[in-house]
Amino acid sequence: MSNKIFLDSSILVEWAKKTQPDLFNHLLRSSFDLFISQIILSEFTYYWLAVGGGKAPVTLKRDGTISDVLRLYNPAGLLSKLKWLDADKTIIPIHLEMMEKYNLLPNDALILATCKLNGIEKIASYDADFASACLGEAIQLIRSVSDVAL
Repeated sequence: MSNKIFLDSSILVEWAKKTQPDLFNHLLRSSFDLFISQIILSEFTYYWLAVGGGKAPVTLKRDGTISDVLRLYNPAGLLSKLKWLDADKTIIPIHLEMMEKYNLLPNDALILATCKLNGIEKIASYDADFASACLGEAIQLIRSVSDVAL
């Protein structure tokens, strides 16, 4: 059994908002290797700005206060606990196949394609869009602490 779990941004966002922190806290304490990609970094830091700044990220940009928010609420410490997955252009046909096969939006298809390219067999996500795609690709979808087999 693989010790690798890919984290969808929904896990990080709900942890940051303190609405559903249990799963991420559990995974951080576990022996699993936790992975993210560029998509997750972008999606998460966008929401991190909103949570930390109390305003829409576009408003923070307009007001010139993004750096202020990051000085007060810098996610670098948290993000340094996670491992990084990259992809090259071989992801393109897999990405398009995932979109077509499962009716996924581009970011979700990139997440699934990244997992497939890197041999990741588990995705932690609160996003219901992954349910049929994970089932079809034999990837375990982790939505709660009880889904994690230790």
